[in-house]
Amino acid sequence: MRLEREEFIVTFDATRASVASLLATIKKAGYTAQLVDKQAASAKPALTALPSGFALLDEALARARAERKLLVLDFTAEWCAPCQRMEKTTFVDARMTALLQRCVRLKVDTDAQPELAQKFGVVGLPDIRLATPDGSIVRGLRGFLDAAALAAELEAALKKLDQQRADG
Repeated sequence: MRLEREEFIVTFDATRASVASLLATIKKAGYTAQLVDKQAASAKPALTALPSGFALLDEALARARAERKLLVLDFTAEWCAPCQRMEKTTFVDARMTALLQRCVRLKVDTDAQPELAQKFGVVGLPDIRLATPDGSIVRGLRGFLDAAALAAELEAALKKLDQQRADG
């Protein structure tokens, strides 16, 4: 299967295939898949602050606070093809490497940490959240991002963080 987009809609004949078999086939191909009820998804409020009580997240946030750095939460999975592509292309880019030195990056394997992924409302991978050292979520990014796109997002968030420090 070769897909030009990282996010897509599949319509199908429910008399010929079940939702479960369709989702399993898509996952087997290395993509995330989920049946989404648009009304229910839009009614759920997005997190604006990091939740507590997750050791992995609490430790990363403590480090971000101590080092006064932006926290980059990278929700990923070993089987996720776009995640692996980002790991091999986006995150190894020289500009990204330099920017990530100004951040604390926490890779969260959604298979190993399903409760944390659920708490954040992760519905597709890759899913990246940017948070300030005080725990405020400032940006959520979903889907494959090349180095230029992710670098632009990080630069904007780091600029805001620098401005907050200067103001306060």
